[in-house]
Amino acid sequence: MPITGGPLIVHAYVSESPEVRAGLKNTILQKFRERGQSAAVHVRSAYKTGYFWAAEEIQPLWRRHQADRLSVTYPVIAPATQGRFLQELYPLAALLEREGVRAELKAGGSATQYEAVLYRGETVLWHGACAVPLHHRTSPDGREVFGPTGWLTVKSQAETLHDERLPTDGELFWDWYGEVVLPHVLNLAGERPGLPIFKNLSVNLHLSEPDFALDVLDERVSMTEALTEEIYFGTLDALKQRAGTPVSDRSLIPGRIAPVATSTPGQNGWVRVTLTPWGESSFPPEFTAETAPALPKLAAIDVGALSTDRPWKPAHIWAYARQQAEQFGLEWAIPAYSVDGRPVPTVLRRSTADQPEFLARGVLLTSGQHANETTGPVAAAQLIGTLAANPLPFAVLPLENPDGAHLHRALTQLNPEHMHHAARYTSLGDDLEFRLRNGDPRWEARARAWAAGEIGASLHLNLHGYPAHEWVRPYSGYAPFGFESWALPAGFLTIIRYHSGHQKSAHRLADAIATRLTTLDDVVAHTTRACRTGAAHSGPPHYELIRGLPFLLAEYPEALCPLTVITEAPDETIYGQRFAMFVRAHQAVCEAAIEYHRLCCLTQAPPPA
Repeated sequence: MPITGGPLIVHAYVSESPEVRAGLKNTILQKFRERGQSAAVHVRSAYKTGYFWAAEEIQPLWRRHQADRLSVTYPVIAPATQGRFLQELYPLAALLEREGVRAELKAGGSATQYEAVLYRGETVLWHGACAVPLHHRTSPDGREVFGPTGWLTVKSQAETLHDERLPTDGELFWDWYGEVVLPHVLNLAGERPGLPIFKNLSVNLHLSEPDFALDVLDERVSMTEALTEEIYFGTLDALKQRAGTPVSDRSLIPGRIAPVATSTPGQNGWVRVTLTPWGESSFPPEFTAETAPALPKLAAIDVGALSTDRPWKPAHIWAYARQQAEQFGLEWAIPAYSVDGRPVPTVLRRSTADQPEFLARGVLLTSGQHANETTGPVAAAQLIGTLAANPLPFAVLPLENPDGAHLHRALTQLNPEHMHHAARYTSLGDDLEFRLRNGDPRWEARARAWAAGEIGASLHLNLHGYPAHEWVRPYSGYAPFGFESWALPAGFLTIIRYHSGHQKSAHRLADAIATRLTTLDDVVAHTTRACRTGAAHSGPPHYELIRGLPFLLAEYPEALCPLTVITEAPDETIYGQRFAMFVRAHQAVCEAAIEYHRLCCLTQAPPPA
């Protein structure tokens, strides 16, 4: 029997792709038609609800009415951060800018809804509201947070007939992971204090959750990618909380965590978790030149055939560096091996006995510390010739984390558009730089310490990257916990760290780098747009602008050298022309820093007799 009392209004929130949601809407409408019941049906996204509401329901209205301004009020709800729901609207500001509509994004009250008003001039054309379904949960590290959830509401005029939370596939998996897998991992950690907890924790997940590119910037919406971030960092967070270590610590050695999540729209989900133990050994043995597997045969390569618009295989990085060493008469050394026995080659030129002391301050160039940051190794290998043309001693480690690089290459064969932070750290699960800071230069970390000592390094060029699209952990507070300032891309960014007494030199170096970068029009244009869009969806930036480009300058006594330059290219998931652009940006920064360093050395030369 039809329900009396007028047409029904149905609001369903599901974490699915637009196509699946459109199909679900048609199915619901058909069911009501079969019953002779009129209904208005809205099937909205439970994930990034505000953005999809604007892009799918409001966009046709601003086009039809030729609106020139959209005002959106977002909720501010404790314990969420003030900007949580502003970030969830990202990249709405870029979409509106492209459409010629001015964006006004304003903080509102504690009501769990977005409100929007369309204007042409000062005339109100339309206004509406969209509820945001949320579920209170506890993150793996014990924080109280809100996570997105599914919901179904059915109303007839002013009467609510049905109002129920419907957990999404992503929530069901994450709750199961927290209730079943994490306790087992934590118990295992209790049995092996201070040791690697497992060799591999592999999670293979297939869910009907969204994973698709947006036609805005380099953005995509991927709950499957977000779940791999939750698995990886959530496991680390839980272990850190158990050990009582701060969230910023990167010296934890759980082992390799390798999650893979695949979107299977409209299908039932499944998951397989495999935990491989270390066995009885306290630590894996450290390889030596005698015990390590032989370096793969490095065949001669055609330098011109190596494309700079995509990541290089580790073997190609090694072969190119070896070829450069032979071409310029440089030393080729393998001072360290990874936990899995892979080499960490170094190309270097030491100072000579007849070299003046003021030209003996070496330049250390490292890359691939975080192996999912892929433009740096390509740039570093190509900078060997630049360094060889200078009189300064130097060392180049083009790929510091080969185990991570091999894992990253395997993961990108499955999901090339995911960030894959599972390949960020070493096979032990720690950051090799933090291993050095803790006075433990074993395995991969030995190479950097050895190279810095061999050349008397006083300038460190450290090439890095970060996500090219929004970085999200939806069930742990939305922005990535501990990395919140890197949640939205801000273009190519440069960090300069300096020892006490080197502040003026660091600022002069920053200006020299900024001046060089401003000659790269495409880098400047991309960075300017990214900064503008990111600023519209976040609080005050964590960087300062020098000649219009983002920089971070800070005194850092723990740094290896008096001056350290860290490049940050938004390269995770980037390919093609954008990849090549960031390779050039790394190179431009290094060239400017090397020239600055050379001139500083020359100014300290003794006066002529």
